[in-house]
Amino acid sequence: MERTVHSRRRLPVRVALTAWYLLVLCAVIVGFAAALYWNQERTLGAQVDRSLASASGQVMALIDKHAEPIAFVDSETYRHASSDLAQAGYAVSLLSPSRQSLARFGRALDLPPPEPASLSDPSTVETTFEGSEEHWRVSWKPVVRHDGVTVGYLTVGFSIDAMEQALHSLYLTLLWAVPVTLAIAGLAGYGLAHLAMRPIDRMTRFARSVGANNLGARLGDHGPDDELGRLATTLDDMLARLEASFSRERRFVADAAHELRTPLTALKSRLDVIRQRERDADAYRAALDGIEPEVDRLIRLVRDLLMLARLETETAAWQDEPVDISQLCERIVEQMQPLAGERGLSIVLDAGTRLVVTGSFDHLLRAFLNLLDNAIKYAASPGCITVAAHAADGKVCVEMSNGGRTPDLAVIARVGERFLRGDGARSRDTGGVGLGLAIAAEIVRRHGGLLALSGRAGGGAVATLSLPAFTAH
Repeated sequence: MERTVHSRRRLPVRVALTAWYLLVLCAVIVGFAAALYWNQERTLGAQVDRSLASASGQVMALIDKHAEPIAFVDSETYRHASSDLAQAGYAVSLLSPSRQSLARFGRALDLPPPEPASLSDPSTVETTFEGSEEHWRVSWKPVVRHDGVTVGYLTVGFSIDAMEQALHSLYLTLLWAVPVTLAIAGLAGYGLAHLAMRPIDRMTRFARSVGANNLGARLGDHGPDDELGRLATTLDDMLARLEASFSRERRFVADAAHELRTPLTALKSRLDVIRQRERDADAYRAALDGIEPEVDRLIRLVRDLLMLARLETETAAWQDEPVDISQLCERIVEQMQPLAGERGLSIVLDAGTRLVVTGSFDHLLRAFLNLLDNAIKYAASPGCITVAAHAADGKVCVEMSNGGRTPDLAVIARVGERFLRGDGARSRDTGGVGLGLAIAAEIVRRHGGLLALSGRAGGGAVATLSLPAFTAH
């Protein structure tokens, strides 16, 4: 059954950034507005409570607690205090123990009557009552004689309509100010996100325009050294690496085609000659003997290309183990001595002891054989080839040198490239196709080492391998 996969649609980055910015800003502003309103309400309420406590204390001192019933002291102080409190908007009532009004001044007529539950508590009671038109904050205090007898109650009230109007005005201001602030911040945030994403859009358009035919294009960003600047530099560096890689691959394809064309053309020519007329068995056998070297050359080429491809893609069989380089050098010298003798060459081994690295014995053997084979092929005959190995700075260094022609500077600079041969080495007499050094360099790289080629004083070449020395954990 066919299954349809629906991709989740995502918001553009600038919209998502603006949304998250607004969400966080909204939470901060709403929290700030709520805290501001709550703090203002507490502050105004505390001011009213302090004023009520001050007025109650001032009036309590003007009560004659020994009179029957209790009353305000008729004095000049009382008249001045009652006048001042009345002008300030206070409502003062003096009540009997049965809550009957005994005396009052100020806005006492507007003062709501006290609740029985409030008067049953001898402590100070503060609450808010809703009258027909105003809201009041009222304080009831018991009037206690010196012998501890409660002889009445003092009620002091103050209208809190002005406070509530101020809080309501603050609430309305916050109600329109918060959305307006968020709208302005949202527009500004979207504009900033748009400006911040413009370099990304430019990089996206540039990346879409880059193809295999214009890998030489670069962003060329010379902006500040920030995240976007480093991203642009990274893209340019990546394109430079891709361009170099494509160039190597194109050169490799061209060289491989050239190397394959030569033996294939020779095979085709020999086959055409054989088909021209009937021949006896000896002639056919001679023709096949002439074809065999070209077939062997093709087999070696394909085998080396396959080995190199496996090394580069890290799919070659690999087993790390301690490898004694001294024993390895002895083995390759013993194995290659007959070949060197055929060309009038001698091999001198100068290897120290306990030169151990971690790696694949078979692959290191292949790399050392390739290098020594190259040294034999391109050495001047008669002559001497030196294989030296020593330890230095936590590395094992192996040098293979020969006498003869000094390698070209281009070969030295491009050592390790596929199908790399000097101009004087492009002959089938050597039997190589320029992959030996490439395979050796790749094997050394897989071991964390380095292969270098240099000229030797007095003529000749020196191939130097440096491999990390084995360390026991």
